Amino acid sequence: MVCDINDNPFSANQAASAPSSCGSSGTDSTKGFLCSDYQPRPVSEDLSYGFAITRGNDNCCKCFSLQWTEGPAAGKRMEVQIINEGGEVNNGRRDFILLTPGGGVGPNRDGCDTQYGYDWGRQFGGVTQMKDCESLPSHLQAGCYWRWNWARGDTNTWGVEYNQIQCPQTLTSISGCSA
Repeated sequence: MVCDINDNPFSANQAASAPSSCGSSGTDSTKGFLCSDYQPRPVSEDLSYGFAITRGNDNCCKCFSLQWTEGPAAGKRMEVQIINEGGEVNNGRRDFILLTPGGGVGPNRDGCDTQYGYDWGRQFGGVTQMKDCESLPSHLQAGCYWRWNWARGDTNTWGVEYNQIQCPQTLTSISGCSA
């Protein structure tokens, strides 16, 4: 699912041809943006659902179980669906970029700035404290609070073990994507 600048989903045909909000081609009304539905969702104290980006187009629409091995979320698990390609693989460790409001815009500052025009905090890591979630658009605050309430902090540098899983229906019903 790809949305317009106002968070309205594009049709499948529009989404397939929409220029990325990362680039300069197209107008803001024709560019594709991430939809706010891609926020993380707690299922229980030790399980969450969400969406991510990782290396390799062949991973798009696949799902992975991530289990934190260190940091305050150690022992917690998140099931994510890959909705875009990006990140790195270093020394056999795959980089999963979790889509989290207030979690940092990564290498593309243009998308969120163009769509919302808010201060997103650090480029990599986002806001530095829970109260900063209040500065985000109201419909994105729950995803920002997830990071502090469920994950208990900055998840960017914590080690995880991962394996591919069958996608939960909850995720595929949001993304409209299946591998």
